[in-house]
Amino acid sequence: MQVIKQQLTLIDRRTLTVGGVIEIIGYDEENITLYSVMGDIRIKGEQLEINSAFSEKDIVVINGFIRSISFSDNKEKYADNFISRIFR
Repeated sequence: MQVIKQQLTLIDRRTLTVGGVIEIIGYDEENITLYSVMGDIRIKGEQLEINSAFSEKDIVVINGFIRSISFSDNKEKYADNFISRIFR
C-alpha cells in the first residue's frame, strides 16, 4: 500500500506547491480552500490563482501573494459531506 504524504513548498511568498491534495473545495483571488490527505488547508492572500492543478498526481501550484496558510483536521466532517452529496 502506498502512503500518500503531504508536502508544502513556499517560495518567496509568491509560489506555493501543495502535495497530497484530494480536491479543490473553493477559490477566488483572496482565498483558496483545499481538501488534503490530512484535512483542510486554507490559503489567504492577494491575486491568488491556481497555476496547475493535479498535473503531477496530487499536486496543486498556487501563485500570488500568500499572507497565511492554515490547517484544520476535518477529515471525518468532509467525508460525511462528500458521501451525502453523492446520494442526493
